[in-house]
Amino acid sequence: MDSLHLQDTVNNNTSNNDPENTLGHLGTIINVGTSSLIVAVNSDQIEARHLAKSCRIGSVIKVPVEECHIYGTVQTVQTNMENLSQILLTVDLLGELSNSGFSRGVRHFPMPGSQVHAANDADLDASFAPQHEGTIKIGTVFPSENTPGGLNAETLLSRHFAVLGSTGTGKSSTVALLMHRLTDISPAAHIIILDPHNEYERAFLDTGVHLSTENFSLPYWLMNFEEHIELLIGSNTEGRESDIDILKRCLFGARKRSAPSLSLSRFTVDTPIPYKLTELVQIIDDEMGKLDKAEDLSPFFRLKNKIEELRSDQRFAFMFSGLLVQDTLADTVAKFMRFPTNGRPVTTLDLSGVPIEIVDVVVSLLSRVIFDFAMWSQKHSSTNPILLVCEEAHRYVPNARFDGNGRIQAARKSLERIAKEGRKYGVSLGLVSQRPSDLSEAVLSQCGTILSMRMNNEQDRAFVENAMPEGTSSLLSALPTLQNRECIVAGEGVGCPIRLQLDFLEEHLRPASNDPSFLDSWRQDIDCPEELVKDTILRWRKGVR
Repeated sequence: MDSLHLQDTVNNNTSNNDPENTLGHLGTIINVGTSSLIVAVNSDQIEARHLAKSCRIGSVIKVPVEECHIYGTVQTVQTNMENLSQILLTVDLLGELSNSGFSRGVRHFPMPGSQVHAANDADLDASFAPQHEGTIKIGTVFPSENTPGGLNAETLLSRHFAVLGSTGTGKSSTVALLMHRLTDISPAAHIIILDPHNEYERAFLDTGVHLSTENFSLPYWLMNFEEHIELLIGSNTEGRESDIDILKRCLFGARKRSAPSLSLSRFTVDTPIPYKLTELVQIIDDEMGKLDKAEDLSPFFRLKNKIEELRSDQRFAFMFSGLLVQDTLADTVAKFMRFPTNGRPVTTLDLSGVPIEIVDVVVSLLSRVIFDFAMWSQKHSSTNPILLVCEEAHRYVPNARFDGNGRIQAARKSLERIAKEGRKYGVSLGLVSQRPSDLSEAVLSQCGTILSMRMNNEQDRAFVENAMPEGTSSLLSALPTLQNRECIVAGEGVGCPIRLQLDFLEEHLRPASNDPSFLDSWRQDIDCPEELVKDTILRWRKGVR
């Protein structure tokens, strides 16, 4: 919006020629606070339909102050008991619109006695609908049905974001909407979605590549030492320190045998060099056979047994299959990070087939490889930023109060590193969760933009309120009453906190996250119950979904 248009908006929004502004004077300020106003409205002097539209919770008002207009949203509405024809509005201040544009926060406070006006569509457009390049439209601003609600895509990505809300409120559809809007303006994006329930494949059939344990191999040797510990030793093993010390010596030796030409000064136990499991087992046997070793032999046997268990279990075949070990790091990175994109900028990684014992390690490995690749490619002329979207994020980056409960920590550390340092290297993080209070505060606090959908749990609401970049009490108080496809957006990605009615997404572009219908399914019996039971048990035993 150019400066001439802004000046016209500031000067002329109260014009009587505007059908949306026939109200003119709405009320008078009787109290001014640092973040809110109290406005007195004489209800008997205003037409009923205008009163209902302009004085309801969530409505936007404006106050002329010097060379600008102050904007706010109605938080509470009550009758003045001393004057029953008068309505008192509590208004949360949002920001001010001047010739230089809209800015959040208020510097020019009005005085008691100042006139208050109802904001019209032109005001809402000027305040909430920036039209600069890189804005993605995802809905319309409440209570208007015409004002587009947009996010600054560059800021959204560079400062991380979170989509939060109770089950069934439309989080997955919101994520799909965001991804479709981003790829519309950036067809060569690099977006990776960690999908624990295989919901997103359908949403990106035309613009994405779907990877699962059936068509994607993740080499075990890509794990760093901490991930090896989580997989081969675990969290609460008795004598764990002795096991870790033995594993470190043996793993370093196995990697070193596979890369004898590397300089020792630049080689560590974490270096992603392919090694053979047979070599690792052989080195463990060699260590056991040394006469000068005083350790108990049980840690050696535990490691060998765990390795053999992983190699023989078909559920882990996507990591431990094949007799030959090849350096497939380049192919693996290029495949799931989309280099090149070839018109399909989205990768959906189906984690539903990954055994529960190893899923945290897989998430840790994938997120760490993304970060490490971005870091080491930083000075390359062809480097490209990457967006990692983590569904059910509370499973992988739990709140600190879960420490010491035997939970896997490798995934949490990898994702916390992206949250804290990722933007320096072009890695953006998108968190999706139905239980924000279970999320790591260190990670959520790094999200510059938060999209909050309906939340019924008081603890979750309080957690979100603390994480919001600015105070938005009037909007956050509406969290329990939001409808599906409604959300409150606050943070760096928007000019000021807004409540949005999200755009409708066509069926084929939405995730396959609809819940089964009990009543429809129960109206008639199953056609082939024996086949259903046999097929299900077969897939169950094979571990293939």
